[in-house]
Amino acid sequence: MISFTSSAKSEGKTITSVNIAIALAQQVDTKVLIIDCDLRRPRVQSVLEIPVNKGITNYLNFECEISDIIYNSKMDNLDAICCGTIPPNPSELLASDNMKDLIKELSNKYDYIIFDTPPIGVVIDALPIIKQTDGVVVVVRDNVTDITDYKKTIEILKRSEANIIGMIFNDVEPVGKRKYGGGYRYGY
Repeated sequence: MISFTSSAKSEGKTITSVNIAIALAQQVDTKVLIIDCDLRRPRVQSVLEIPVNKGITNYLNFECEISDIIYNSKMDNLDAICCGTIPPNPSELLASDNMKDLIKELSNKYDYIIFDTPPIGVVIDALPIIKQTDGVVVVVRDNVTDITDYKKTIEILKRSEANIIGMIFNDVEPVGKRKYGGGYRYGY
């Protein structure tokens, strides 16, 4: 179980977590689940183009069963749980015993579970989920992520005793691509 977070919005966290889930699902005999835990700005359903009636918030509010919220993506071996109704209390829902039980039950059914969580630098909703996963990956976007915000995110994660397993630096200009005069020259 791996969670993905960032320092702020628009750093590519959802696209990165979906791409990792897709890559894992392409392995032979591997069952992967991605869960949209960004309950304030959910995007997994739009990225995977899944029409959603009910989602994790509906389940956590005891409005439906687990089977009602697991959607098959267009990819083999990749399922998704999307947000559902935007709740007034995302932090409470993600920290609930019902969420812990859901994670425990799902971990027996999937080889990999990817959690797309909200940015830590904006809200602390993600911390209860991050603490339950094997590790967290921090997504950083070139020329967007502020270094001060990034350092604050790392500090929050360390204070919470999260297992930081890595960082993904995305939207980076290729190394060796330099602008000279009116055109581009490419290096090795």
